[in-house]
Amino acid sequence: MRRLLEFHRSPNSVKVRVALEYKRLEYETEEMYSAEREPIVRAGGWPLVPILIDGAVRMRDSAAILHYLEANYRDAPSLTPESRDEILAAEVVLANVTPDIRRAQWSVQPEIQKPAEERNVERIAAARNALVASLSRLDARLADREWLVGDSMSMYDVILGCNLIPARPPRAFVETSAIYRFFDQHMRIDSERPNVTAWVDRVLAHDSGAHRTGAR
Repeated sequence: MRRLLEFHRSPNSVKVRVALEYKRLEYETEEMYSAEREPIVRAGGWPLVPILIDGAVRMRDSAAILHYLEANYRDAPSLTPESRDEILAAEVVLANVTPDIRRAQWSVQPEIQKPAEERNVERIAAARNALVASLSRLDARLADREWLVGDSMSMYDVILGCNLIPARPPRAFVETSAIYRFFDQHMRIDSERPNVTAWVDRVLAHDSGAHRTGAR
């Protein structure tokens, strides 16, 4: 049985779960903990998750794992766009949007651990406004399509959609994580970018683990 070493609520771990479930590949998860790196190294030979253990193969890095699954499970549903033009188009979208998402999310990191009354509300509001603005073209792109390119979900949908989890956190994540409660309260995007939010929800619908509350 394949094993996925993960931090359950990590967007990178979600990416791998979405890919495995979309491709209908059986797997088991093993929750790791950030303060205990030795078990991760012992199990996967690397101090960071996600790590996919597939027989004798140990793969790390979520994007590399997605490519591994595509290369080695060709009979399973594909996450690769059908044409070179679609791949190039998806790469452009990913490259253009990802830096803005990361910039907005990282700009509020100093506020998360502060007591609510000490948070810089102007900084938080500016970060959210910047994130909403940065998603304008993506929302327009998704106005007449369900996926970034083609007629089905691709690895680019998985990567970019999961990068937006802090802007659209699953309810189970919010209920079990102070960090995701912060994102849900201050960074959640709904009606401002309706096509983006519906698309993120379509991606996350492939992660049954998003509804599990048992993991820390």
